[in-house]
Amino acid sequence: MPPCTPTSTGCTTATTDLADYAYPTMVDKLIAQHITAHAELFREGEAGDSAYIIESGRVEISLLRDGHKVVIAELGPGDLFGEMALVSDGTRSATATALEETRVAAIHRSQLDAAMDDADPVLKLFMRVLLERFHEASEKLHGHGSTARHPASEAYREDLDRAVENLHLRDELQRALQQREFVLYYQPIVELISGRIAGFEALIRWQHPERGLVGPFEFIGFAEKHGLIGGIGNWVMDEACAAAQRLAISLGDNSDSAPFITLNVSALQLDEEGFIDRAGRSLDQAGVDPQRIKFEMTESLLLDDPERAAAQLAEVKMLGVRLALDDFGTGYSSLSYLHRYPFDTLKIDRSFVMTMLHSSDSMEIVRCILGMAQGLMLDVVAEGIENEDELSLLANLDCTYGQGYHFARPLPEAEAFALLRR
Repeated sequence: MPPCTPTSTGCTTATTDLADYAYPTMVDKLIAQHITAHAELFREGEAGDSAYIIESGRVEISLLRDGHKVVIAELGPGDLFGEMALVSDGTRSATATALEETRVAAIHRSQLDAAMDDADPVLKLFMRVLLERFHEASEKLHGHGSTARHPASEAYREDLDRAVENLHLRDELQRALQQREFVLYYQPIVELISGRIAGFEALIRWQHPERGLVGPFEFIGFAEKHGLIGGIGNWVMDEACAAAQRLAISLGDNSDSAPFITLNVSALQLDEEGFIDRAGRSLDQAGVDPQRIKFEMTESLLLDDPERAAAQLAEVKMLGVRLALDDFGTGYSSLSYLHRYPFDTLKIDRSFVMTMLHSSDSMEIVRCILGMAQGLMLDVVAEGIENEDELSLLANLDCTYGQGYHFARPLPEAEAFALLRR
């Protein structure tokens, strides 16, 4: 497809075979929106693989049907045309015509390779797949390729579909943060000997406007992979600290036995520049006693650079908060050097708790963790307690705290904190 010049009037492209690449209008518009949002990645110039984004002006997409011109779309600034022209299923070809002075920018494979080295991985995947499909269409148009569907076409289509879904999810998560669609649920952490609620773990949920309540496993991993965990994590810190202070005020209890709030902190979040200052600001704004807050981290934090992790944790500890090591026993931390880190609490992973009554290996791991924690003067929380037998066994082994459905499921703040008054 020959290019329009960067500024042109009445420029008409060649007719392009679109049979294998027709996509619904909504998907094409979604793609166009994301290219517009990242327009800085593209420069003006000669066409690469026949992909264009309209910077200004209007372009008409039409086709010939029974010898008559049929207009199927009119595009404006921000829309994409070329192989991805807005066409309906079954349309075999289309022509793009500039209706007025129109400025377009071509997408170049070479420019993309250079410009996207540090780009978001979702956008990078999306654009690379898109260019592969442009290249394939261009080859067929100019007679360099087979007219039959290339075996890779379906793979390209699947990859592009996945990339578009990821772009959509990223936008939804950004909107969720802005629209305050996230909520915290709280699960009680119970002192096993007395049955007293000692604290709560704050667990994020997404109140999606269409899907309802969405659990963290459906979006936290994605947020970590695509650079969104910092903003989400900051919101959790602010909200959990504020909730801890609301709880303290409602109870009128300033003693050391007042319930604490545990919140999860990602290793990626801890690595972000300014995390310590940001965490301190959450504590200060809420006015909460830092001792009522416990930051919970997984063993992955300790794996890559143990010395750096120790230094980071020491800085966090200086805020006055307490530290918990989550899912202990599932990673690769050596029991022999755990004393190097300033943790206050170990959490036994639910996989051991759920199987300890039937597996001698799990039972031995639980005994080992409890014995070591007692030697290091650390509290222990057993996760995933679901019945009285598990509770009784852990209490007899002098496990400090327990958490699980046997006590309560995660609940909205008002319902969870009301458990303290029973």
